[in-house]
Amino acid sequence: MQTTDISTSAQTEIAAATTTEASASGSSDFETFLTLLTAQMRNQDPMQPMDSTQFVAQLASFSSVEQQIETNTKLGELLELFGGSPTANLTEWLGKEVRREGVASFDGRPVEIDATVHESADAARLVVRDENDMTIYTQQFDPASDAVTWNGNTFEATVALTGRYSFEIESFSGGSLLETTLGSVFDLVTEVRLESGNTVLMFEDGAALHAEEATAVRIP
Repeated sequence: MQTTDISTSAQTEIAAATTTEASASGSSDFETFLTLLTAQMRNQDPMQPMDSTQFVAQLASFSSVEQQIETNTKLGELLELFGGSPTANLTEWLGKEVRREGVASFDGRPVEIDATVHESADAARLVVRDENDMTIYTQQFDPASDAVTWNGNTFEATVALTGRYSFEIESFSGGSLLETTLGSVFDLVTEVRLESGNTVLMFEDGAALHAEEATAVRIP
C-alpha cells in the first residue's frame, strides 16, 4: 500500500505567488497609465486644450485600469484564503488509513499490529478482544519483533466475524507479566472535523485522533 504525506504548504505558496504577481502587474499598468495621462495634460496646447470627449475616454480608461487592479487584488485575497484555509485539505484524509492505538476493523483480511514490547521481556503475547471486550484469541510472538499479524483466528478454530476488534500487547519475563500496552493498527478515517482550529480524524467506532498525532498514513 502507498504511504502518503498531506500538507497545505504547497497550496499556500502557490496562492502567495499568484497574489504577488497579480498585484505587481496591476500596479505597473496603473502607474504607466497615470504617467502618460499626466504628461499629456501637462504638454497640451493651452490654445487647443484636450477635447472633452477625448478626456472622458481617458477617464474611462483610468477607471478600467483601476478596476482591473482591484480585481487582481481581490482575486489574490481569495487565493490566499483558499490556500491557507484550515478546511482546504480536510477531505484529503477521508478514505485514508491512519495508524492509531487499539482498535481496528476486521473484514477477513489479516491485520498487522505494531507492537511495543518491554525491553526486558523474554516472551510476548497478542490479545484480541471483540466489541463486547471478550477475549477471542491470544497469540505468542517473538518479543524482538516490532509487529505481529492476526489472521482472524479464534479459540473456536473459526475465522472471526467482520467487525471491530481491539489489540493488546502483553510483555512477560520469567513467566511474570511486566506490562500491557495497546497495539497500533491502521484504521479507516470515516469523518474529518475542524475543532478549535484543529483537524480531528474520526473512525468507525467513534474514536477521535488529532491529525498531528497520526504517525503514519496510507491508501487502502
